[in-house]
Amino acid sequence: MLGLRRGTRDSLITMIATPTVWALHFLFCYIAAAVVCAPNTNIFEPIGGVRAAIAVATFAGLVFCWFAGIRAWREWKQAGGKPPHDKPTDDDRERQMELASVLLSGLSFLAIIFTALPALLVADCR
Repeated sequence: MLGLRRGTRDSLITMIATPTVWALHFLFCYIAAAVVCAPNTNIFEPIGGVRAAIAVATFAGLVFCWFAGIRAWREWKQAGGKPPHDKPTDDDRERQMELASVLLSGLSFLAIIFTALPALLVADCR
């Protein structure tokens, strides 16, 4: 019963939140760059405004993933946090979802960085 009181209902939301933030960041970065670079009138024109917007979106996404990962990590450690979580109990399912949230937060953090790298390293539409 401990797992139900600790927050079983929000674990699925917590688990999918950071990959959703990464997906939205990915869409924003590539759509913003495409809107600016699609006319192909001058490929050497600087894209400073888009780069700044992508930098802000990247910072916001990284902060979200960091805090979501820290939250999941604390909940996982508070519950014992030692794998394996392979028993068919509510507590083990809760711990498994918390561990998955931690891992997905880290993966999403790295994915956001790699998504932003082209826009932050390239100054024009080449």
